Amino acid sequence: MASSVLRVPWCFLLLALTGCESALPDSADVGPGAGVALGTSESDIRIANSLLTQELVVNAIAANHDANQTLATSSLESLFDPDEMVLNGQTAFINHQLRDPYAQRFMAYLVGCALGPGETLKWLNPSQPAGSQLSEWAGSAGLCPWWRTQAPGDACLKRVTACLLARNNKLGQRVDLSMRGELHEPALSIAQPFALDAWTKPLDHVPASSAPLSSSVPCDEQTVGAGRDCGWTMHSVGWCPAGQTIAVGAGGPQSCDSPGTPLGSSDEARMMLRVCRGIAGCNNADARHVASSQGCSPESTNPTPDEATDPSVRFTCPASGGYFTVMTAPWDSEVAGTANVGVSAGVQAPLSERSVYRIREGAFYGNLFGKDALRDDINVTVRQVSGQRNKYEVIRPRSPQTAPIFNDLYACYDPGWVYGMAYATYRVCALPGSGQDCAAKVTGPCWNTDPQAPRQCDQQDGPLLSGDGDFGKCHDPSNNVWEEPVTVYLNGACDLVDDAHRDLCKRRSEPAPPLEDSRSAPGKR
Repeated sequence: MASSVLRVPWCFLLLALTGCESALPDSADVGPGAGVALGTSESDIRIANSLLTQELVVNAIAANHDANQTLATSSLESLFDPDEMVLNGQTAFINHQLRDPYAQRFMAYLVGCALGPGETLKWLNPSQPAGSQLSEWAGSAGLCPWWRTQAPGDACLKRVTACLLARNNKLGQRVDLSMRGELHEPALSIAQPFALDAWTKPLDHVPASSAPLSSSVPCDEQTVGAGRDCGWTMHSVGWCPAGQTIAVGAGGPQSCDSPGTPLGSSDEARMMLRVCRGIAGCNNADARHVASSQGCSPESTNPTPDEATDPSVRFTCPASGGYFTVMTAPWDSEVAGTANVGVSAGVQAPLSERSVYRIREGAFYGNLFGKDALRDDINVTVRQVSGQRNKYEVIRPRSPQTAPIFNDLYACYDPGWVYGMAYATYRVCALPGSGQDCAAKVTGPCWNTDPQAPRQCDQQDGPLLSGDGDFGKCHDPSNNVWEEPVTVYLNGACDLVDDAHRDLCKRRSEPAPPLEDSRSAPGKR
């Protein structure tokens, strides 16, 4: 049985943004196995394949008036958890609507936004045979953890809405981002900013994919040596100063040709290092792989740390500078050790979340929950196919839709974009060239340094955490103020733009390189 203790979110909100397809379908058949991959820990928003636009806006939970209102006014456990749910017409209807695979995906992302890391919500998958229906959705962001045991409240619904809206992108692929904002719950005496991680680990998946990096997966059998692609740990992200030759070590010297004071140290076992370009880990044969090290005497089979086997990597940074990642691993995959990583002078590492995600994209806000959330002419339903006992079909609105499905979903863009309106439309619309099938209305620039120029938000840095750059008090076209926006930061300006639309991600200027104290820090086992 789940605890009823109130759990306030503590984690940094570094999440995987995953995408949308090109248009809204007219209808979909739902066979008995339609939801087989859903409802497990793999559906968490950190690692799910993608939250498509249609999964967000035309699913049979959010885009059904009765189901939406029930969800907005009930605890999650009372509707979904078989150990806690109240058996009545409402829960039966919600379970029926879950025959829509879009609804299952939507709920997986909703739980990921609302509940915190390590939390799960049980549910019954009606697309599975009796006895095999028990499933779980996993939490991640922790923006409204009390929704598990009680009705969420208005501010909570708005935060979760913003989180869900920020999960969309046209590419339909995983892109990692940082969410910034503030959590205000006066009735619970809560007023706190989204916390930012002081140490950002490299991404452990293949870039632009949800597939796990093979090097981050445990080895199936005992393996030794730096060339292996299993059993590595994502250690840290650093900034490589433009054109400089730098070194990273865990007990090895800055150069094997001229040994000197070692960088860092290795403890308990012989350790190895791998350095990759960018903010994601890499495999040995990847183009992003810079170098790996198992010490200045790589031929040695000594399994213990010493000056000949302690690793270090020396490399030259690109002319424009850039990010690099550090991975660590024991030389022998079946032993445990610690790599205390050190870096040469002038290197910024390990970097914080704020330093890794520096491109402010814009803000997302609104409310997709409640009795007035949907257009009156929209109501997605699930019905049994005539004459077929176990087959159902989902009745959705036709595509394209010229107006958004939901009345109050909005996005504004950072003024740093050269083509801000075009970029933001590309971001939230499945058919951006036509302005159709959009998940939200683009309201304009979030901020403008000219007080006489249009701006959609009253604050460009919320008061609870100075310097995190979260927009606050953002307006819709009717000038209503929304108090719970989520501001998104990207690692790269073109992270969400395909090759054919690169002009859209032009920025007026690039942020300065990260400025954090160079320091040694203990490694991860």
